[in-house]
Amino acid sequence: MIQVLLVLGLLLMLYNAYSGFQIKGKAPGGVIGERLTQLNLLIALFALGYLVVGVLTWNRPVDTLLIIVGLILVFGAIFVLLVLRLVQAVLAALEG
Repeated sequence: MIQVLLVLGLLLMLYNAYSGFQIKGKAPGGVIGERLTQLNLLIALFALGYLVVGVLTWNRPVDTLLIIVGLILVFGAIFVLLVLRLVQAVLAALEG
């Protein structure tokens, strides 16, 4: 179960990274561009965290704590997806 959650979260974070870099291309400079660079860095670190948790827990027996960690990571990836959609909507509104 934990492996499924981690793989699902990692795939979602990879999609988020792809989306983040696409959005960054639309706003290369200024305050928004700087914040998007920071957001992309945090997305990359978050994805790296999925890999580290996966490696450290791969052969461990599943317990409640690991399930909770997996759920927190998946919902964190969903939160990042929602933030990226919000940024896309703001950029679209600013463009006209």
